[in-house]
Amino acid sequence: MAVDLHSHTVVSDGALTPRELVELAAERGLTALAVTDHDAIDGVAPARAAAPPGLEVIVGVELSCRIDEREAHILAYGVDPEDAALRAALATFAAQREARAREMVERLRGLGIEIEFEDVQRASGAGTIARPHVAQALVGRRVVETVDQAFRRFLGRHAPAYVEKPRLDPREACELVVAADGVPGLAHPGTFRRDDLIPALVEAGLEALEVRHTEHSQAATRHYEAMARRLDLLPTGGSDFHGTPGHRSRLGTPEVPDAWAAALVARSRARG
Repeated sequence: MAVDLHSHTVVSDGALTPRELVELAAERGLTALAVTDHDAIDGVAPARAAAPPGLEVIVGVELSCRIDEREAHILAYGVDPEDAALRAALATFAAQREARAREMVERLRGLGIEIEFEDVQRASGAGTIARPHVAQALVGRRVVETVDQAFRRFLGRHAPAYVEKPRLDPREACELVVAADGVPGLAHPGTFRRDDLIPALVEAGLEALEVRHTEHSQAATRHYEAMARRLDLLPTGGSDFHGTPGHRSRLGTPEVPDAWAAALVARSRARG
């Protein structure tokens, strides 16, 4: 049996609707799938409603955080999607993301580029607005040919239209997740590239570590599996599937043991 504990839908920056995502998961033979959109949880209910028998949809969300001037993503597994404090935090995130996108549009206009915020809204559909939607709007306006080009020329960290994104303190994020009966884990530590900060995240409440990920080499996977054992963290893994052009993740890859999903669900249910 196979599981995938990291995936995205159109609710954040993925290409597939929740229904399309679970249909693909079933085609791939998955028995469990965590839907973990960026700072948004509204894709979980439609994913669960559309999931065929034999596919468990695990509630999830990927929270944007910052520690020591470094971006960190906290994966929240098994949270109560109706938890008031969590929903309030996500609503604040959504408002801040919209304000960020508006500022990016204004900076682009200041560069002489013809673009409107409505272009970004159309790109995002009903989902939470994110930087890739600004990039898609630039493609739609034929300012650039690809999303990657939009990031390189205008939206990357050191590019002229970049605006810092809102982030939580990791301790605040972990406390929020646990209070909502969830399990907080660090996403893709291999791209986080600050192993020295992981003990501080554990002290802040981290309980899991994504040891298997699309961007992890075999050596990195072994390294983080050993770290998870050493720090007494639950091991997790997932594809970080987006389904967008240029994103090399494949749903269901790398292989993740179903026992890892079961352990996350069990800890979450013990809290509820």
